[in-house]
Amino acid sequence: MGHGGIYNSFAEDGNKGIEEKHTCEATESDKQKALTGVTGILSELAHFSKLTGMTVLNRRCESTDLVRLTPISSSLSIALSRIQQSFVLADPHLHDMPIVHASNLFLQLTGYSRDEVLGRNCRLLQGQDTNQADITKIRQSIELEQSCTVRILNYRKDGSPFWNHLHTAPVRNASGKVAFYVGVQLDVTDIEEDKQTDNGMTSNMKQLGAVGAVRVAVRSLLGVEPSR
Repeated sequence: MGHGGIYNSFAEDGNKGIEEKHTCEATESDKQKALTGVTGILSELAHFSKLTGMTVLNRRCESTDLVRLTPISSSLSIALSRIQQSFVLADPHLHDMPIVHASNLFLQLTGYSRDEVLGRNCRLLQGQDTNQADITKIRQSIELEQSCTVRILNYRKDGSPFWNHLHTAPVRNASGKVAFYVGVQLDVTDIEEDKQTDNGMTSNMKQLGAVGAVRVAVRSLLGVEPSR
C-alpha cells in the first residue's frame, strides 16, 4: 500500500471515530446551575452600577439588561402564557425584584408593552395618590414571605388611575424556598368591593385560581408534583 493509501486508510478510520461520537448536551440541572451563576454575577453588576453610577463595558448596567440576558425558561414562559389572567412574576433574588414575566392581560390593563415592563419593579404602577399604607403592607408581606391582598390605586402608562384589587403570593421551589412572587391584578374601578364578578366568582376566588395555576406551572417544570 502506498503512502496515499495508508493516509486515506487512517483518515477513514479517524472519520469513523468522529462519526461515532455522540453529542454531549448539558442536563437541565447543569443548565439551571449555570443560569443561577450568571444571574448572580449580573445582579451584582447591576447593583454596583446603580449605586456608583459607574459603567460596565462602557455602559450602565440596568435591571432590564439583566432580565433580558437571563430570562425565565421558554417552557415556563409558554406555560404561564396559557393562564388567562392579568398577572406578573417577579424574581426576589435579583436586585430591586424585577418583573420577569408579564401576561398579555396585564399589558392590556396597564397600557405598557412587554419591553417596557420586563426588568422593572412593580412600583411603576404607583402614582401620586397611591396609599403609602398599602405599599407598606405589600412590602411587609414580601419580607415575611406571605400572601397579601389590597385594594390599591394604581396608574396606567397614560397616567389614568384605576383601582386595583391586587393579590400577591410567594411561589416556592422544590426545596420550599421562594423562587418568585406572583402579583395578580383585577380592575375593580367600577365594581363594589363585595360584588361578585360576572362569572360568579369573587375577586379573591378568581385570583387564588390564577396563583394556583402559576404555582403548578413553576413546580411542574422544576420536575416536582404540586402538593395536593
